[in-house]
Amino acid sequence: MSQTTHSTVEYSIADGIAHVEIDRAEKLNSLTREVFEDLVEAGLALQEATEVKAVVLSGRGRAFSAGLDFTELSRIAEDGAVELGARLGSARALAQKAVHIWSLVEVPVIAAIRGAALGGGMQIALGADMRVAAPDAKLSLMELKWGIIPDMCGTQLLPRLVGPAQAKKLIVTAEAIGAEEALRIGVVEEIVEDPVARARELAGQIAGQSRSALVWAKRLVDLSYDSELSAGLDAEQEALSQLLGTDEQKQVVAQRLAAMKSRAKS
Repeated sequence: MSQTTHSTVEYSIADGIAHVEIDRAEKLNSLTREVFEDLVEAGLALQEATEVKAVVLSGRGRAFSAGLDFTELSRIAEDGAVELGARLGSARALAQKAVHIWSLVEVPVIAAIRGAALGGGMQIALGADMRVAAPDAKLSLMELKWGIIPDMCGTQLLPRLVGPAQAKKLIVTAEAIGAEEALRIGVVEEIVEDPVARARELAGQIAGQSRSALVWAKRLVDLSYDSELSAGLDAEQEALSQLLGTDEQKQVVAQRLAAMKSRAKS
């Protein structure tokens, strides 16, 4: 098990799967500057971990994250200034980086949501590539209740999942939705009793694939949001040309054929 600088986030790597946990269960994994820094640090470490093929992102205990810690909210309100730094990918603000970093990790990231995923907590979950939720999950972008807006990539990521009208509705009403509604509108992909176990199961399935193909698959789907169709189609062919005939691809094909032959004999 590895800890980050402030020990608010822990992560481990085994069998090609990284598990990243916000470790403030006694505070419902509420978010502080230290949590943001630790999430970014963990994400940057996983960018360099070439043995990792999938990442599970969760909160320890009974909540994913209840959102910004009240002490942090008070500090921000009193300070009244927006703090911007050097860009990490597209993000300059620290809290945005804690969400955006998961799109910069090359391999698929699965958020496992149980209990509260409120405000910044929901936005961190939106930064993952897919989300599985427990029946008791409660999600909300509640920032307008505090006179601000979802400033951790939420206004940009939510419309990609649910469309602009539904995103505006959730943001401007600041209403909380349960797991069933989140599934219906496309915020989460599955509802399961144990989302962490299911996320690890999905990660295990993903980890059985070629890492190079996984990296290209994630990159190409993300490219579809920002590029002309012609650029996306050209990138598909570039990916194919780089994958075909490599030792990794030949090994995958050989393993696949051996498995098919084994099933045919049984």
